[in-house]
Amino acid sequence: MNSVQLLRGQLRPVLMGLLLSVACIATVRADDGLALTSIDQVPDGVEVRGKQIAAYTWDDQQGKNLLVLAEQVNERDDDGTQTAFVYAAQYLIDGKRPKRIWMLYDDVQRCQFDAALRFDRTATRVTDLNGDGLTQTIVGYSLTCTSDVSPNEFKLIMRVGKSQKFRLRGVDRYGAAWWDEEAGALRGMPLPKDCSVAAQQALVSQYKEQGTELPLPGCYRDEDDFAKAPDAYLPYMRKHWFALMQKQDSEWSQAQTQPPEPTEDEETVP
Repeated sequence: MNSVQLLRGQLRPVLMGLLLSVACIATVRADDGLALTSIDQVPDGVEVRGKQIAAYTWDDQQGKNLLVLAEQVNERDDDGTQTAFVYAAQYLIDGKRPKRIWMLYDDVQRCQFDAALRFDRTATRVTDLNGDGLTQTIVGYSLTCTSDVSPNEFKLIMRVGKSQKFRLRGVDRYGAAWWDEEAGALRGMPLPKDCSVAAQQALVSQYKEQGTELPLPGCYRDEDDFAKAPDAYLPYMRKHWFALMQKQDSEWSQAQTQPPEPTEDEETVP
């Protein structure tokens, strides 16, 4: 089915237990995607590694699905290094015991600086791009091991069924611009609108101070994963990637913009 349903009384007994244990249920609609039901607690039999940050349910032709997202940054070891990881898994929960369809685990191990892996929850989507009632699940997250303010590695991943995985991997917009005190304005390479190698190199030629390493902040490396994917997948993922990067770019730029100096009338006298 193409619609996502809320948890309701006609569900099977195992889901009734879930309903009673849920502290908060809310429907979240993502642009260009299906509406997801957000839940605070997952049913017995669903594994969560790390700290759960989100869980969603929806219905499709396979039945009732559950997506759980978790992440963790560990305390530093005795040698001063740090480890962090993200975890995601999709389950079918129509039977007596939840059945895991796929699992994602990624980590930064023994980082000598600051380790960080974080899901971008605005990247989470469930779509039915083929219109056949079988959904695609999309998650995105950043990862880094660094001691400075610089762009992070970013991965946008689409999972379809048990084994199909399509990825766009590149660099996000964190730290991509900075405030120039003398100019009184932001500096830095603008967000690319095309991640082809030719387009990135053309942008580099205009902003030589940024260097020549590709991918540029806000771009992915290649589209190789989609060579044999259905036609609808890549255009959607491209659009989704650039929307996420535009949001990051806007938020980061606003954070760097200094507020105006107060006038004499606005200044407070102690």
